[in-house]
Order: sequence, then structure tokens, then C-alpha cells
Amino acid sequence: MKALGLLRMGVVCVLLGGTVSGAAAQAGAIRNHFDSDAPMRAPAFFDFAVLGTPGRADWMVTSDMNPPSAPNDVSQTIQDRPEGSSAVALRRNVALRDGRLSIALKQMAGRAGMVFRMAGEKDFLALLVDLSKGEVRLVSYRDGKPTELASGKDTFVTPWGTLGVTLRDAEVGVVWGGTAVFSASDPAPAAGRVGIATSGPGAVTFDEFVIEPADQTPNR
Repeated sequence: MKALGLLRMGVVCVLLGGTVSGAAAQAGAIRNHFDSDAPMRAPAFFDFAVLGTPGRADWMVTSDMNPPSAPNDVSQTIQDRPEGSSAVALRRNVALRDGRLSIALKQMAGRAGMVFRMAGEKDFLALLVDLSKGEVRLVSYRDGKPTELASGKDTFVTPWGTLGVTLRDAEVGVVWGGTAVFSASDPAPAAGRVGIATSGPGAVTFDEFVIEPADQTPNR
């Protein structure tokens, strides 16, 4: 299946972090709205990696007329990235197994979403949306082997859409644009790092990356 090639493991541009020993490496909820970051620079508190086919990636804080959180958002700005190459921005010093994550995505050409439960370079979940079609796919990587766990679709009718995931033990529930598109079972739930991601060609813009470890409420 095409989705299985979206995040092939390869050379990682930065270390993906140390050993995760608990359900959440950092207590409390974190709202990443990028409005305190300097425009035209990489967002603070993120580590960057390229997975799969080698390719350039450039993460930059940008401005938009009407982002979910004005005035800033964040973009991966390289348009001509190769198929099979994924650019990942991992939130520094944060890891969880259970909880809720959400990210706002701007309607444009490209595939984007989140990675989570990243226990290592070869073990994580990737949730990506084809922003031109509204197709959502959840792929599990275990020992570097990809397996599609679920897929769904919802119409993208507004300039921005919010992708959300709820993690509870093996259960993974996914919401796109306010609609529950599917639920799936993670065969090996484990605590790990979380981040935003884009795969293949296309510049993609993100905003409002909210991380809520289990039993936490986001700080507003």
C-alpha cells in the first residue's frame, strides 16, 4: 500500500532522544502555538530529523493572515522533497504513551500530521493526512517494518483542519476536521517522543500543536 512508504526508516539527522522510562517524560499539557517564536527561524524546543529517503528539510516560523493562533504558524518550506522522505519536528523533552495530541493543518498540497509513541528510530506511530484529498492513514513501525493500522477520509472544506488523536493503552482514536474517522489498535503501545511531520513533496504549514499527557488539561 502506498501509505506504507511514507515513513521509511533511514539516516536520522539528529538523535531522537534518550530512554523513555514512564508514560510521560514531562508532566502537564503543552500548547505549541509558535507566537512567541521569532519569524523566519526554526521553532524553539524542537529537534529535527529526516527519515527514509535523504532530502532537504527546512522548518521555519512563518506568519499567516488567519492562522488558528495569530500571528504565527510553522512551516516546512522545501517544496521539492522526494517521495519516501519525511521531515519530522520532535518536541524536545516530551514523551508519552497515553493522552491526547492535536495539530492544525493548512489546506494545501502535501501529506502532514504527527508522529508519536516514538520509543526509538524504528518504533513509532505515524498519523498523516493527504491535505488535498482528506485521506487519513495510521501506520505503525516496529523494528523498522511499516504496517498500516487504519485509514479513513473526511472532506477538507475550511482553510485549516485539526487532526487529533486519543491514546489509551492499545486504543487509538482519530478525529479529523471534527469528525471521528476511525479507531485502531496499537499492537505494542509504548511511551515515546511526539512531533509533527510531513512526507514527500510539498511545503506544509502547521499551528496549535497541543500535547496532553493522560489526566492533564491544556494550559491556555
